[in-house]
Amino acid sequence: MKKEDNTEKGYKVVALGYSALDYLGVVPYFPRVNRKMRLRKFDIQGGGPAATAAVTARRLGLKTSFIGIVGDDSFGRMILEEMRRERVDISSVIIVKGKESQFAFIMVDEVTGDRTILWTRGSLPFIKEEQVDTDLILSADILLIDTLEPQAAAYAAEIAGKKGIPVVIDAGTLRDGVTELLPLCDYIIASEVFADQISRGGSVEEALDILHSYGPEASVVTLGENGCIALDADGLISVEGFNVDVVDTTGAGDVFHGAFLFALMQGWDLYRMCVFSNAVAALKCRKLGGRAGICDIEKTIEYLSETKPGLKFEISE
Repeated sequence: MKKEDNTEKGYKVVALGYSALDYLGVVPYFPRVNRKMRLRKFDIQGGGPAATAAVTARRLGLKTSFIGIVGDDSFGRMILEEMRRERVDISSVIIVKGKESQFAFIMVDEVTGDRTILWTRGSLPFIKEEQVDTDLILSADILLIDTLEPQAAAYAAEIAGKKGIPVVIDAGTLRDGVTELLPLCDYIIASEVFADQISRGGSVEEALDILHSYGPEASVVTLGENGCIALDADGLISVEGFNVDVVDTTGAGDVFHGAFLFALMQGWDLYRMCVFSNAVAALKCRKLGGRAGICDIEKTIEYLSETKPGLKFEISE
């Protein structure tokens, strides 16, 4: 195994978790079994929860580093090359010789923008504690983890917590070991699927109560076009989504997490953080793929000034 050549440290955001290469195909409708269908559009982009959150935070202007694992195959090289183009530091990414990288094929409905994802981890092992760049974690102002590298995520969250570095988790699916991660997190941002799983089919409000019992400062459940619902010490808040011309919803949740990191750095209240994150995620949906539509901070603030003129978003230097 080897790492990328080291670069400067001291990153505002460190994201640890999953990266992938996404092959995206737009179809007029989801096909039946044993049928052929011509794609309306095709693209290749980087993907993965933590990796896309890192790209989002960087596009918004934060200095960002990603810790993950890839093979030395063509997919791995493409994953890393895109991260380099996005100016995300990948000096602590682990490259495993002779292993196949993560890959996904995504069918996108041309009419609704809904997607179906077929994915594989390839032949990569999970990241071990001793492979995590501890110095890089301790240099962060915020740590983001996802649920796809549970052992490494738990280790990183523990050492970050000891130094008082806020930990945000992207809780997409209730996998083995995830509930052990939750008490280590200051902000739990869960998908609607995760909320349904952890509440065993209960309401979003019930899921938030369960998430909040793990002790975070705030818990959020994202609801796609319907925005999100959040809970902190001041109580429950419902934040509506934004109406945009949807091309593809792939990666919207990942982008929400990256935007939330930026919002957290600004010191905004929970309502503003959720409005901002909803906006960045919605704007992403106007283009195909998880990353092509991610806006910079100037375009995001311009959009918010038009759609939420009574709400101020002061940006710190």
